Amino acid sequence: MRNFLTSDKNQERSAVLWNAFSAMMNSFQTTILLIVLTRAGTDTDSGIFVMAYAVGNLMLQVGKYGVRQFQVTDTAEVYTFRDYVAARGLTVGLMLLASFGYAGYTLLSGQYTAQKAAVVLLICLVKAVEAFEDVLHGRLQQTGRLDIAGRILGIRLFLFIVLYALLFLETRDLLLTSLISLLITLALSVFMNWNVRGYLNDQENPAADGRASVGEKTSKGEGAQMGKQRVRSLLLACAPLCVSACLNMYVANAPKYIIDSVVSAREQTALNIVFMPVFVIALLGNFIFQPILKRLGLLWHEKRTREFGGIVGRLAGIVALLTVVIAIAGYWLGLPLLELVYGVDLSAYRMVLLVFILDGGIIAMHNLLLLVITILRRQSRMIYGYIAAALALFLFGTSVLKRWGIMALCLYFTFVLAMLMLYFLLVICWKHREAEG
Repeated sequence: MRNFLTSDKNQERSAVLWNAFSAMMNSFQTTILLIVLTRAGTDTDSGIFVMAYAVGNLMLQVGKYGVRQFQVTDTAEVYTFRDYVAARGLTVGLMLLASFGYAGYTLLSGQYTAQKAAVVLLICLVKAVEAFEDVLHGRLQQTGRLDIAGRILGIRLFLFIVLYALLFLETRDLLLTSLISLLITLALSVFMNWNVRGYLNDQENPAADGRASVGEKTSKGEGAQMGKQRVRSLLLACAPLCVSACLNMYVANAPKYIIDSVVSAREQTALNIVFMPVFVIALLGNFIFQPILKRLGLLWHEKRTREFGGIVGRLAGIVALLTVVIAIAGYWLGLPLLELVYGVDLSAYRMVLLVFILDGGIIAMHNLLLLVITILRRQSRMIYGYIAAALALFLFGTSVLKRWGIMALCLYFTFVLAMLMLYFLLVICWKHREAEG
């Protein structure tokens, strides 16, 4: 297993291929499993699963704390790997508290049944495993071994999808399926990451602990105190990224939350199916960005701003082209294909699908701009835009849906996303002008 995971005949090509595979598994896991649940289960099963994944992905942002891009682009290694691991232990602990608190509150308040609360909690625990694993993979990417991280994540997600689908088909029990899948996910993650532990090395950096030179000695107590200070500093630096990631997840899922509170279970299932392209495009965009993330960090660190801007422009063009191609294919082929796969009548949602595809492209563009803003170390500026977007959707989204219908909500959602993208562009342009000046 160790030889397979760490094979390095062509690291660059392997990194691209395995990152593509893991990105596809990540992009399509909800889609594939929803197909199985829609075909083999009930509308209630589908509704519980969709909400469990929505809540789980939101909690995942708390666990990850927005650190991955910051970690990979920490080219000077101001913070050590141990700092990142210690910080991740704290954020995953916070994620677990939030997950148990949410499940308990929704159960006691009567919003969720016992089954729904338990399934939501189990999916959150699956995401907790992913959150901790992410800091290990961040280190692998930071040291040029994205190929190993891609292998582990891709294989684990593939096995999770297959096993979850087979377990549900065999048991028709969403709760039991989620429990067994959690245990298997934990075992796989521990087994595969343990096999590559030799690549998770830490390199001491004098800048990281405030010493004038590597040779200067400190006591164990002083070293521990410095470590705590660095972890605290890291958490403060990434706090805007965490808040932005959580708000980003809320904003991206806002139509789903709004629809969940207004429409029937059957209509909710249909709209959730049509909403799938939003995350497929957004997650596929991440596949394009990840392999080049470290290079962008180095270019900015070396003040090669023109080359940096050129790469970002090309990535934006790829996202735009991908969105247009998927929109054209989606308009003519999307609904018949989705109806065939899911067995649900979606004929009333052709234009809704088209608008959601556009929204997916805008969210993918958001992810690219967030990556750039993180490299520029202007992450604190993200929060203002996300707060405005979240408030706009939270305060007015339900009213728009009730008064003018689902199409109006889609267009309102698109408008909010476009304004948020414009804000991010202004932040980047301002910083770029400062750098060139």
